[in-house]
Amino acid sequence: MRKRRVLSLFLCILFFVQVLNAQHKIKEAMIGISQAYYSMFDEDNPYATKEILDHIRREKFDLILPRVMREHKVDMWIHVIRPWSWSGNEYRRLEHLDLNYQSLDSTDPLRYEFGTNSAVLIFTDRGGERIERVVFEGEVEDPRAYDIVRGESRFINQENYEILDYTTEHQDKVPKTELGYRFMGLREFVEKRDPKRIAVNYCEKLALAEGSETYTLALTDGISYADHLQLTKALGEKYAKRMVSAEHLILDYLTRRVPSEIVLYSISGNLREREWSYDKIVPGVTTLRDVEGDWFCIREPEHDEQAMRDHPLQRGDLFQRNTIPYYIPRKGETNLPPQIKKVWSEVLKVRKILLENIKVGPTAEEILKVLIHKLEEAGFAYIERDTFNPNLDPRKTQVHLDMHAEGKGVLAPRISPMGPRWHRQTKIPLFHTFAVEYMVHMPVPEWGKGKHIYICIHDGAVVTGRGMEYPYPPVNEVRIIKIKEEGHE
Repeated sequence: MRKRRVLSLFLCILFFVQVLNAQHKIKEAMIGISQAYYSMFDEDNPYATKEILDHIRREKFDLILPRVMREHKVDMWIHVIRPWSWSGNEYRRLEHLDLNYQSLDSTDPLRYEFGTNSAVLIFTDRGGERIERVVFEGEVEDPRAYDIVRGESRFINQENYEILDYTTEHQDKVPKTELGYRFMGLREFVEKRDPKRIAVNYCEKLALAEGSETYTLALTDGISYADHLQLTKALGEKYAKRMVSAEHLILDYLTRRVPSEIVLYSISGNLREREWSYDKIVPGVTTLRDVEGDWFCIREPEHDEQAMRDHPLQRGDLFQRNTIPYYIPRKGETNLPPQIKKVWSEVLKVRKILLENIKVGPTAEEILKVLIHKLEEAGFAYIERDTFNPNLDPRKTQVHLDMHAEGKGVLAPRISPMGPRWHRQTKIPLFHTFAVEYMVHMPVPEWGKGKHIYICIHDGAVVTGRGMEYPYPPVNEVRIIKIKEEGHE
């Protein structure tokens, strides 16, 4: 196999880390953010500081925002993040801890992209190289990223005396419901810019129930029916008719990356692997649960993973932890047995096929068809489910693919038969970050019918102009555990 490619961005990382180390050491990593962004801004990454995340936001405003708005022929993008879409639990729990927690606990996937969990944001294409960025109502963590910040509405607090004075003096302008206060003055603002198409964050055609890694993000459907009514009324008939769904615009914004995100992503990947000691494993006593392993790799026809959690590990067992495979040698073994060597060679063959065929431009579905053809051409049997099929040719290793996007919670583009159709119909963008998730089921007929070895790979990768590349080293071997022989220390 040709030499594995690892991104030249490692050189950038060295510089990037030095810059970060020069900054003041306040723990700004967003606690819990990985649950929504799936490791891009992992809380274990000390370099995901507020300063760096602010830099990423501004870079995306400069480079990605004009491109996606113009591709979708949108003159104005109104994004509403409802104040009641977060509970405040994380905010209260983390108070006084000097942590950057303001964007937590919201279902809006763009809460960090825009730096707020409650706001009405307006982006307008007024010509030129950049998009006008306005916080029409609300507060943001990074005001310098915006051209106009009106700040928190004085009408948010309904007990404020200011609102009493206003309603007394302007009874003809008071909204019928307090929800309308967020949009006061919106029509005049929009009239000055006179957009022809106004994208708003509501879902129109896409099925989003399984659109995110956590199944909790609103993705493109962030406003309620009440929001839509209030927004329509505030815009007036002329501009309300110009509203269109922002669903594809939002997905494109979420799935596109800037170089600084890739650097941060690669650092997170390198920090994932921790040293783990298995020198105290006692064959026949220590269980998979004891070593915090994920699953067994040597399997029977009707393998029940849950039933194996408390099964004692034996010599000759192969298991995975954090998708790294570990082998427990039999007495006298100093190397991997032939079957284990063979399954790992199959893993590397699949990796080579992925490296050579994943590229920018085609849809995930088009890439999937190419990969299936290449796998079968190489002698593999492609399977749509991650389940060993005992009825297939026992001479062929079976391979399942589920290479979904990684880094922002949204799974698309998804090179896989799984998920809704739009996952597969999304094009692979430049700097697409994704999970190199594929499962290898290798039959071992000499062990008995249906017996096989299972390896699940889950590395991270990025698609550059050169194709698929690794921003940090992938799993590169089956590790042999050194067991202390009885009677020896």
